[in-house]
Amino acid sequence: MIRVSKLTLIRPPVVHLKKDFYGSIPGIPSGLAYLAASVRESGYDVEIIDAYGERPHRFYTFRNRFRARGLTPSEIADRVPDDSIPGVSVHCAGEHSMCMEIVRELKRRNKDRPVIVGGYHTTFVPEEFIKAGADYVVLGEGEKRVPALLSYLEGKTELSSLEGLVTPELFVDRKEKYTVDMDSQPFAAVDLLPLENYWKLGYGHGPAMRGVRYMNILTSRGCPYKCSFCQAPQMSGGHWLAKSTGRVLEELQFYIDRYGIRDFHLQDENFAIDRKRVEGICRGILDREMNITFCFPSGLKMETLDEKLLELLAEAGCRYFSLSPESGSTRVLALMNKTADIERVPTLIKKAFDLRISTCCFFVAGTPGEIPPDRKETRAFIRKLARTGVDEVVMPIMTPFPGTPSMESPELQGFSEIDELCFSPVWRSDYRKLDRFRKWTYLHFYLTRIVYHPLGFIGMLGRILSGKCRTKGEMTTRRLVIDLYDRFLRKKP
Repeated sequence: MIRVSKLTLIRPPVVHLKKDFYGSIPGIPSGLAYLAASVRESGYDVEIIDAYGERPHRFYTFRNRFRARGLTPSEIADRVPDDSIPGVSVHCAGEHSMCMEIVRELKRRNKDRPVIVGGYHTTFVPEEFIKAGADYVVLGEGEKRVPALLSYLEGKTELSSLEGLVTPELFVDRKEKYTVDMDSQPFAAVDLLPLENYWKLGYGHGPAMRGVRYMNILTSRGCPYKCSFCQAPQMSGGHWLAKSTGRVLEELQFYIDRYGIRDFHLQDENFAIDRKRVEGICRGILDREMNITFCFPSGLKMETLDEKLLELLAEAGCRYFSLSPESGSTRVLALMNKTADIERVPTLIKKAFDLRISTCCFFVAGTPGEIPPDRKETRAFIRKLARTGVDEVVMPIMTPFPGTPSMESPELQGFSEIDELCFSPVWRSDYRKLDRFRKWTYLHFYLTRIVYHPLGFIGMLGRILSGKCRTKGEMTTRRLVIDLYDRFLRKKP
């Protein structure tokens, strides 16, 4: 039994393999802020060390293979008070080695102090972090489980009563159902984050605009679909939970009034599953005259959209969304266990173009079983979308992620470390072939777009220079320029 005076939640530095710049996401850590709010509501003092947000322009090399931005593991450990319990958040595979090192550094400073680890990624590889020295790994959603764990550490409950937890001696309930009442959860504790630093950057997970105050929010969780390459259905057990229309509108108004937010990035994996909820949110935004814009950086499901709903989204302020056709080949879609009708995509893109909503389409190259004719179909489909008016396409190369069926595919073996599971898996034996296909496809896309939409291409260049980016691609290009300046020209503090 110990006295829990404070919980220090840690967002790691943004880190990526040197050859995979696009594998890192430097956005506001809203998930961690929602967790902090729940811990605080349970009666515990809580703080967040945002290792990236506090020093976003500070670059360093990590283990010779990675570039990192933010505080170092040693600096993070220095910031954790002696009387506080540290909790490390691990969102994705790319953060694996960095977060393992943070855990080791925390244990080197105080081997008797318990270290908690949790997050999307750790749910699928908890044993890795136990080996690194973590005392507790929280599986799945942490809003209930972290406060319950703190209560156990204070001697108020028994360890056997906890759910979704891994310790060196205990493994409990990895595949639990979602049980969180979304409406009962407090708004994210963004007061614990260096928001001004993010707003000055002008980039995030979604297409942020320089000088515009934006906020990441989450209105639903989970995914009922079963795509073979995706962790989301494994994380949620195939369940989808959502905040009510009234609660979403209340949260939007809170950030408008408290922080002057004018742009919202809705991080939902499946925002539009409940059409009545979407319509209610849009009409509520209009009725309350919020005068905001919003985007969907994690995308919308094409199955949930039609032209009428797009009109309502545009009227309410939608400025950007992405779709995920994944492939132009129906044969490959079947291999992915993806049942969407991709023939609807051009119609949706054309309607969004007419409504002046910027769009992105997401494709994946190298699905096990994919053959050259499939790739030819995908390239032709992308050219069709370019003619229709899509603003950008993104094409990672298939990589297996822990917890997904693709992790067991013989064609997707060969990586030596979990960090190598990224958008550019150079360890794949067919990587050069797939990367060549990807680059030629990008060339086809942009040449087609220039021919059919020359003014749009010129406007893109202007927005990159001004920082008023409308798409992730524009924002990422601008971010690359800023990162080069930070690495080689910015004066070191």
